[in-house]
Amino acid sequence: MDDGHRLRVWERSPEDPEEAVLFVHGMTYGGVPMFDPPVAKDFGWLPYAAARGQAAFAPDMRGYGESEPPREYSEPPEANAPPLSFEREARDLLEVTRWLREDRGFERIHYVGLSGGTWRGRAVYELADPGYETVTLAGGSLDTLEVGADPGGPAYLPHQREEFLAGWTGEIPEGRDHDEWIGGGAFTASEIQTAVWRAIFESEQALESASKSNDTETIIAPFVRQEREYHPKQITDPTLVVRSSSDETISREGALNLYDAVGAADDRKQYREIAGGTHFSFLERTRHEFFHAVHDFQRQH
Repeated sequence: MDDGHRLRVWERSPEDPEEAVLFVHGMTYGGVPMFDPPVAKDFGWLPYAAARGQAAFAPDMRGYGESEPPREYSEPPEANAPPLSFEREARDLLEVTRWLREDRGFERIHYVGLSGGTWRGRAVYELADPGYETVTLAGGSLDTLEVGADPGGPAYLPHQREEFLAGWTGEIPEGRDHDEWIGGGAFTASEIQTAVWRAIFESEQALESASKSNDTETIIAPFVRQEREYHPKQITDPTLVVRSSSDETISREGALNLYDAVGAADDRKQYREIAGGTHFSFLERTRHEFFHAVHDFQRQH
């Protein structure tokens, strides 16, 4: 990056791709567990895109996955203010976009922001016009969910495996079978969740004290400062806002607020809702419907 910080960028590409997709993860987990978890070879979103002729790239933002962690993460969370901001991340994403265009030769680049990646996309457009072919804001909202860290600290939040599991399964409607809801008969819920968590924990994001002891598996959940509003009116490229119907993290009201506020003309933006998925729909039995909706929108532009 422009300050010498190193980001890990994951790639799944076919031979001779004509366009690229930049997949940007959310606020807690990095690129591999969200977009290419080790469940099965072709399970995730990156291989799905690559199988359709797109070069798929997923950066681990600062403090996530295998990217270089901020030095503050080597100390207790209360020792420092949050070192990360959406503005810093937006500059990093603009640099990744420049690299894709100038070094990798892609003229057409689609942006897919997942959960916190929707806020990162808004910050990108606040700073510059990246000229993406399309923008997908998946699992994002406006005016209904507080986002952004206390600038006074702490720097991060310890996050345990049990919290990861509870946050996911807690959104499954009462009485529904977890194996069927998540795995759809092809996998058990445990097989998917164990593989996803393994990709999360076996990375630079693992809390050092937990990884070297018999303590509960714990990771660093970064806190990111929000220094401006990053209003989606700045996004004028073709935009898809997509939400899963059982997402209890992002309300329908919040998702529709986001759709209404996007600056693209009405004939250049769409709202889609995927029936029967949680905030983790892209890792559940409904994932291919989710992927198809995004890919179909990209093909229209």
